[in-house]
Amino acid sequence: MSQIALPLEPQSSPDHGGYLVTAANADVHRHLRQWRDWPHNTLILTGSAASGKTAMAAAFVAESDGLCLDDASEHEDVEIFHLWNRANNEHKPLLLVSAQPVAQWEVALPDLQSRLAASLHLEIGAPDQAMIDGLFQKYFAVRGLTISQDALRYLEKRMVRSYAMVGQLAQKMDALAIESKKPINLSIAKSALGFFDDGDEKVEV
Repeated sequence: MSQIALPLEPQSSPDHGGYLVTAANADVHRHLRQWRDWPHNTLILTGSAASGKTAMAAAFVAESDGLCLDDASEHEDVEIFHLWNRANNEHKPLLLVSAQPVAQWEVALPDLQSRLAASLHLEIGAPDQAMIDGLFQKYFAVRGLTISQDALRYLEKRMVRSYAMVGQLAQKMDALAIESKKPINLSIAKSALGFFDDGDEKVEV
């Protein structure tokens, strides 16, 4: 009798404040730690879903005692503007986080437009191979598991290279391993990737 995999998501252990650092996000990581040098004390951080924005923002707040607004593009102009003024009055750095580039924020307030334009803009890059391997290994390490090297090599040549895809593949491999009572090996990797290749699941990238 096979087990049914439950969608449990335990907390990950910190690496650099809870996220991995590779060439894909090293520049962002460096600037977040150098918050005293930000022009106008503000940084706008963008990146795709599951790219680590929230973890990087949390590490920044813990280290700098700065202010942070997540999903900034979803907030009203006046709210962002007041937060900007508060950060300057309190002499604190301000981090604005969004999945959307600033050009797509539809900001109407002229004073806010000028302040955003003068701020430092950084985007988390697409995951490189080191990031993909590290995220897979971290996902399974939290669960006391490992993923074989041949499984990683198989996936790296065939998978859609996105943070969302890494997360969904990891969850699918985890579920297949539980149901079949097998380790995370090449066979599991092939089955998981086939699930997405067959179009059974839509992946947001």
